[in-house]
Amino acid sequence: MLNELYQLSRNLQQCGIVFGTLHQDVKTPGKGDGFIIEVDKQGQPVNIEFTESTKMAKLWTIRKGKHNSFPYVKIKPLWDLDLDDSLRDYLKYVRNKKETKNIYAGKIKEIFEPVCNDKELNKHDVIISKWAKTKIQTLRDKDEKLDALLQLSGRLPGDGNKTTKFIAILASLFLQKMQAFIDEGFGKSEKDGKTRQEIIETVIIGKIKKEKGKEKAVCDVPLFFDISDWPQYSCRVADPAMGKLVGANLPSGQQSGKLGISALEGQKKVLHLGPYPDPTLPAVGIVYLFSMNEVIPCHDRYRLIGSKIFPSSRDAVATVHGALQWCVADERRGKTWQGVPNMKRKQDLLISYLEEKPENAIELASLFAAPDIEESITAEAVYENKSKTVCDALRGAPGLNDNSQVNVLVISKVDEGRAQVVLSTAYSRKNIIQSVEGWTTATDNRPSFSLWLPGKKGEKAKQAEPSSPSPTDVMKCFQNQWIKNGLDKRDVTGLYLRHVYDLYLGDTFIARQAANNFLTLSLQRLSELLIGYGGSDHISKALKFEVMKKKYSTDARKTVLNAISILAITLYKLGIKKEVYMKNAAFNVGRMLALADKLHCEYCINVRGKNETDEEKKKSIPAQLIGNALMRTALDNPLKGLSLLSERLLIYQAWATKAQGDNVGLAKWVLGQMGHVSAELENADIPRQADDAVKAQILLGYLAHIKNED
Repeated sequence: MLNELYQLSRNLQQCGIVFGTLHQDVKTPGKGDGFIIEVDKQGQPVNIEFTESTKMAKLWTIRKGKHNSFPYVKIKPLWDLDLDDSLRDYLKYVRNKKETKNIYAGKIKEIFEPVCNDKELNKHDVIISKWAKTKIQTLRDKDEKLDALLQLSGRLPGDGNKTTKFIAILASLFLQKMQAFIDEGFGKSEKDGKTRQEIIETVIIGKIKKEKGKEKAVCDVPLFFDISDWPQYSCRVADPAMGKLVGANLPSGQQSGKLGISALEGQKKVLHLGPYPDPTLPAVGIVYLFSMNEVIPCHDRYRLIGSKIFPSSRDAVATVHGALQWCVADERRGKTWQGVPNMKRKQDLLISYLEEKPENAIELASLFAAPDIEESITAEAVYENKSKTVCDALRGAPGLNDNSQVNVLVISKVDEGRAQVVLSTAYSRKNIIQSVEGWTTATDNRPSFSLWLPGKKGEKAKQAEPSSPSPTDVMKCFQNQWIKNGLDKRDVTGLYLRHVYDLYLGDTFIARQAANNFLTLSLQRLSELLIGYGGSDHISKALKFEVMKKKYSTDARKTVLNAISILAITLYKLGIKKEVYMKNAAFNVGRMLALADKLHCEYCINVRGKNETDEEKKKSIPAQLIGNALMRTALDNPLKGLSLLSERLLIYQAWATKAQGDNVGLAKWVLGQMGHVSAELENADIPRQADDAVKAQILLGYLAHIKNED
């Protein structure tokens, strides 16, 4: 990983980008709603300020590895409440009940004070460790803007007895202040699903978590300490600018003058000593740029550990750290970085930049992952529109040519101690523009299809059509094995991102190979969902009623849209275009099965459900229509599936031919469509065995919406 990041830093420096060489002990806190605790001159907490996760993530902390963090800390739950205490069950019960969810309104003390008066406070470690205090003291007389931090370090307890008293006052303050905090939160939506009630419960009594096979009460709500009289100082502790000041003024703490050959540069330079930096990065968390567990016996073979195994110059390590932090700054989200799912259903960090102009405002990371925008979940063609915008920007950017390179890195967390670059590649401007245009064209290689998706709260549902899927959409599509006609799913190992890029950005030969693999995997994992949804869609069309609203979740319906797009793209990459395949036997076999479903449904409504209410008519339709029941047979042997259908269809065809009245219009129309499809199949060579491409065409024919059906 160091080699790839060093090349990144070199590219940025060659383009004249100046980035701060951050001190390796200055970290970025993780995201999470928390509190800023203000401490007065007497060293007592006097105020609590709620801080949302977005603001908390922009703050800073000094930390040695995973320990000694300050002024950003996480503490134990304030009170030591038994794991099986009845209060925990009661709180869980009322929180999940609609009629009692406002139990906290005006009752925070009434609920917690009796318990808190009866229980002991948890014992806590010192708020500020000796290591952190020593680090902060080295900043004395460096810059007057650091005075607030120096004041804070002198006010906080550094021994056990003072910490116990401090926590007791803090606990009392929480009980006093939290009623206003709870009341203020009523009626507000919680972005991460955690209500304010849960936050305060976690601080006061903790939440149950299993660690190493044992359950314990933990508090994961972050606290950030500041001074109460901060307006009197030029820079507040709880200010991102304070973190930059600390990083710029903290001494390196390394020995000076130790020369050696840098493995990164191949030159004799002053070497970096001690551990490598471990920045906190978006999507993946804490990343050790170089990690080695010194207790593993094999690592002691050559009596080397840490930076001695891979010696690098102090300057190189600092620039690598600075370049990485520059790329993942909040303001460059979507431009130089974005989170992207991996095959283990977790997040990797994608970094992308234009080699000649890294500072440009083109949202390249959105192109290689997915747009990071706040839009309605029914917003159509979001990625398609974003990718077109990126291509237009690449075309119009001055000073670029067809061979201008866009570099892409993907950093993945292997385990808690290790991270590695799992993808390092580059694409030319010409390749990107052609691939995006080809991707959009390939997505349209499908029949007509649409479904309903819910809008935002208070908005009506809207119809959505398949559109260009983002790499993130494709990755998510293959994270489940759909079963039981798409009504259930199982988690499975997903794809590598590089495989998606092979299909998306690879040359003709690579894309064709990838298309074959994607087609096989799509049929294995998604066909049950497509078959099940198609059958329900045919019922809905007949009843003018959305059966899928109850049977298929929003996530399932989105997957249907992306699955159809993926089938269309893979067929296109294999040279099978809709202008041809929609006239082929395979597609018409799928259409015939879909028409059989519709005819069967009309028969049930008009014969079995005759003179019944609308609700009774719904009950007259069987769980599986005849076309849907034969889909799996047809996918294996199209000729056999069509032959079995011809035998079972006779009764419904005979009824539709003779039926009269106002309610049989759709049945008559279906008969006419069957006549057209039969004429197409009359002289066609219907295969006895279906390869993956034929199966995909049958599925698309089964799902296709036919013009004038309504």
